[in-house]
Amino acid sequence: MAIPSIITNGFIKTLSGLGNNSDSIVPLVAKDVISDCTLIHTYKKEGGADDVREKAIEEFGTGALWLFGIPAFKLLIDKTIYPLLNLNPNLDPRVLNNKDGKFDFLKSVAKDKEKDVFSTLSDKAKILNKFQLPFTNKQMYKGTYIAKFLASTLLCGFALTKLIKYKQKTTDERIKKDLEKNKPRKKSQTQFNNFSGQEKLYAAFVKNKNKNISFGNFMPAVGEFAADFMFNPLKNTSILDGFIAGTRLKEGRKGEKAEIGLKEAFQVFFIYGLAKPIQMAFEAVGNRFNMPIELDANVIFDSKLKEKLNSCVEEINILKNSNNLLQDIYNLNPRGSLVDVLAQNGTLPVVKNKGVIEAISTFKPINEKDVKKALEHIEKLSKSLDSIKKIKAFKTVATLGNVAIAIWAMGVLQPKTTIWLRKLLHNGDNRNPAIVAKELEMQKAES
Repeated sequence: MAIPSIITNGFIKTLSGLGNNSDSIVPLVAKDVISDCTLIHTYKKEGGADDVREKAIEEFGTGALWLFGIPAFKLLIDKTIYPLLNLNPNLDPRVLNNKDGKFDFLKSVAKDKEKDVFSTLSDKAKILNKFQLPFTNKQMYKGTYIAKFLASTLLCGFALTKLIKYKQKTTDERIKKDLEKNKPRKKSQTQFNNFSGQEKLYAAFVKNKNKNISFGNFMPAVGEFAADFMFNPLKNTSILDGFIAGTRLKEGRKGEKAEIGLKEAFQVFFIYGLAKPIQMAFEAVGNRFNMPIELDANVIFDSKLKEKLNSCVEEINILKNSNNLLQDIYNLNPRGSLVDVLAQNGTLPVVKNKGVIEAISTFKPINEKDVKKALEHIEKLSKSLDSIKKIKAFKTVATLGNVAIAIWAMGVLQPKTTIWLRKLLHNGDNRNPAIVAKELEMQKAES
């Protein structure tokens, strides 16, 4: 493959990942990593020296655990526990529900290795062919997935707690070391004589500041709501983010809890709350100017897009008028253009062999509402192919713009707001008030 082709494909794949604000952590990775670097740079220019060190430890450390911890723990379980129980980690337990006879239908259309798994689901689960358990393989799949979700989330949460405590411990040790060398910070005592009054202002921002915040506050109830969090990587990560926020507030030192609350609010709004609305706003603008960008970048930037969309028309009409959409989807030609486009869009799970689609996968659930929306978007795009260059350009601007807004808000606006508040409340001092208070406390103890 030529280098220009590799670069082009890499750009499209990156744009595809960054544009998925529904169930992908790729936009989170980009926003978090870049905003952390920007945030640390902002504190380096305008904050205190302790801010840079603490933020580097906390942001990059928690960021690594936050973004990669859950997938890493899940992969570890997939490679160890699942083979031990003779289970296939690729099977999504949601397909095992026999709602409206869908499970029975999936068993009838499954192929090759997938069919072998479905045929064993009614058997009693066996571990190492030695122990027979009083439940079926179907129940084993469901129970193991729930255990994997809980274990990976809790283990990451435990590691994050230790990291935050480590950050604060190293700061205390640094202050103590400076005092032992008789090199206390040269700041006027009068500059902090209103510190207790400032604490009241900080407390006004943080309710229930003395209450313990546990993981239970963020754990969703068992049921459909919980299932949504278990199977959506983005929402699974949001649980961990809630745990991080709770831990930071709980472990936060005197004087810095309002700053923590402000930072976590920015995180929630710009990584989770506003990502999808901003995307939809860009899509609305695109539709206003005949530039539909709802489909994935893998579809929009496909070099054979026009040829594929022209071949999709007949199959789309069949599905649009279908009385049994799921069955008609599985009856589609897996080598046909529509299956290819829906797979590129992330709407249809498929089985590939050396990059070629062999079948529609029965191991993953198909969301019929998403399929209907995708069909509408494919039709809309097929009518706007004359503007495909403008559509590609606007798709790029919209995707990167969404990410850039979050990075600017979290990496520049939030720390600048925090530093401005520090100066306003602390007679122009831009340092972390919690560290200032700790230094004063140690100085008094030494004197």
